[in-house]
Amino acid sequence: MNSSIRVESQAYCDDDAGPKIPWDIWEKISSWDRIMQGTLREADYAVHFKRAAREILPLAEKYRGTTKYQRIIDELNGVGVNYLTTDLAQQILAETPTEPLEQPPTNVVPFRLPPSTLHSLRASAVEMAAIQWLWPDRYALGKLGLLVGLPDEGKGQIFADAAARVTQGWDWPCGEGTAPQGNVVLLTAEDDLTDTVVPRLVAAGADLDRVEIVRMVRDEKRDRMFSLATDLDLLRQKIAEVGNVKMVQIDPITAYLGNIKMDSFRTTDVRTVLSPVGDLAAELKIAIIGMMHFNKKLDVNNALLRISDSLAFGATARHVYAAVNDPENKRKLFVKGKNNLASADGDQALAYRFGVRKVGDDQQTGQEIWAPHILWENEHVNITAAEAMTANKSPTVREEAKEFLADLLANGPVPKADIEDAAEGNCISESTLRRAKSDLGVTARKDGENGAWRWHPPKTKVVN
Repeated sequence: MNSSIRVESQAYCDDDAGPKIPWDIWEKISSWDRIMQGTLREADYAVHFKRAAREILPLAEKYRGTTKYQRIIDELNGVGVNYLTTDLAQQILAETPTEPLEQPPTNVVPFRLPPSTLHSLRASAVEMAAIQWLWPDRYALGKLGLLVGLPDEGKGQIFADAAARVTQGWDWPCGEGTAPQGNVVLLTAEDDLTDTVVPRLVAAGADLDRVEIVRMVRDEKRDRMFSLATDLDLLRQKIAEVGNVKMVQIDPITAYLGNIKMDSFRTTDVRTVLSPVGDLAAELKIAIIGMMHFNKKLDVNNALLRISDSLAFGATARHVYAAVNDPENKRKLFVKGKNNLASADGDQALAYRFGVRKVGDDQQTGQEIWAPHILWENEHVNITAAEAMTANKSPTVREEAKEFLADLLANGPVPKADIEDAAEGNCISESTLRRAKSDLGVTARKDGENGAWRWHPPKTKVVN
């Protein structure tokens, strides 16, 4: 522990508001608190807290019956409830033995783990295997894939359509092969099952008896969200229980990252969660496909750079396809963002529109229930994701940014910081703002030696 922490902690131990905690015990409590702060797996919190209790409670025993003992227990319990439920933390404290830990004889060399070694094998020892496809040249069995796009482009209907083709063993659109018939596990967090998810599955023609919908995890007599970071073993068990699972759909994947201390902007954090998901797909030979939304970088036409906050999402997935608008032809496009394993045939886009059909009647009100479904066009479209996204973006984004900037500078120069804040509030990216500035001939000048930078409209005389 560094000196600054030690001084702060010592002052806390000497607090007149309560009895002092012996320094050696306080240092151990602080050390275990830091260990739990750095824990990435939620399931490890209880393990670490049990070890902390086993180390600290025997040291506290000699103070039992005093207010100092209660202060120690309160501090230790406080560490536990920061990461666990109150009931679980108290249960661990109650069940932890208080007898001193056995000390090894002084003449025995303490056990040490062997040094780390690299696990490796010769390439000649690897048995080659052919890629098995769920959707030929688009989504493979044993791999993690993504379906991405803006809201209202039909991602949910594509999920329902894919579930229908897998559960029924139907052909994929445009003669792209036949889906291997099997069961589907669906994790969905955003849409209601009764009026959205199941009606869409029915509209697509899915066999509902082959679709298992995972909603929550029952844990310690309470329900919580499923977490890809901590609950993959539960998903593995569910897949085995359902049997013959060919595809797992996760809508959206960001809803299931868990409440661990994870920064979705950091590549290492994202890979820490998603790499085991890919390993699970490979282990069970199933396709795991996650849905994700595009970010607000409207001037970017690379699908991978539009995925959420980190490039790691697209980098970890083996297949990325995007649903984008095609306003000129009044339809949508299913385009490739990335496919490391496919032939050139996987480069061709698919076009689709929406149909709607009656799927049932509300048993309470008698009202008819209608739901949308995908209508694929019969021919491929020769267009890349970048081309589709550029056409879809249209000049309106840049023109709107120019109009915004011109209006802002209509009455004279404006501080650069104010312009950037206003642009952010209007969802205009920095790069689009810079292009608008260049197009309009706006100049940036610093008003005076110690003045702030201001943007000046064209042909504006600078006043010193």
